[in-house]
Amino acid sequence: MKNLIKKIGQNKFQFFFFVGILAVLVVALIVSASLGGRTNPPVEEQPPVVGPSVDEPVDTKPEEVLKLPFDDSLDYQIVRKFYDKNASKEDQAKALIKYGNTYRTSSGTSYAKKDDTSFAVLATLSGKVVEIKESPLYGNYVVIEHNENLKTCYYGLSEVSVVEGAMVNQGDKLGTSGNTDIDKEAGNHVYFQIVKDGKYVNPENLIGKKLSEI
Repeated sequence: MKNLIKKIGQNKFQFFFFVGILAVLVVALIVSASLGGRTNPPVEEQPPVVGPSVDEPVDTKPEEVLKLPFDDSLDYQIVRKFYDKNASKEDQAKALIKYGNTYRTSSGTSYAKKDDTSFAVLATLSGKVVEIKESPLYGNYVVIEHNENLKTCYYGLSEVSVVEGAMVNQGDKLGTSGNTDIDKEAGNHVYFQIVKDGKYVNPENLIGKKLSEI
C-alpha cells in the first residue's frame, strides 16, 4: 500500500513538472513570436543641409572701375600720349618725349591742368603702395599694386602723401603734381602708367573699365 501511494505521488510530481515545463515553453514561443513581428524600419540617411555660415561676410561692394588720377571735375588736358604704332601720325608725334637731342616714346599718359598749376594726384584704384622713389628724370613717383596682376604708376610728383606698404582706397591722395626733367615741355603734370602682366598699356583705352575687364 505504501509503495502504491509513493508511486502515485511520484507520478503527480512528474505530471506537474512536465506541465510546468510545457507552459514555460509556450510562453517563450508567444513572446518570441511577438517580438519577431516588430521590425524597425530602416533609417534612411539624409544628406546634411548646407547653408550659408553666419560668420562669413557677404561681399556686396561693387567692382571698381579705373578712374583718372585726379578729380574728374578738373579742367585738364593730355599733354603727352601713350605711344601706339597703330595711332595717327598726330598722336604718335604727341607721344614722343624730347630729352636733349633725342626723342623717346612715351609708355604712359601725362595729364596737366589747362592753367598749368599743380593739383592733387589720386589713386585710380584701391591697392597697396609697393614702391616710392625719386628719379633724377621723372621726379618722385609712387607705384600701387592691384588685383589681376595690375600696377599703376604716378610720376613727376612734387610731394608724396603716402608711405610704402600702405593700403590705399580709390580716390585717396597720393601726392601733388609737379615737373620732370625728362619732359619739361609737359609743364606741371602727372605722368601716369599702367602695367598689366608686365606690359605697358594705354591708359586712355582703360579709363572707365572694370578691373576684371582690363
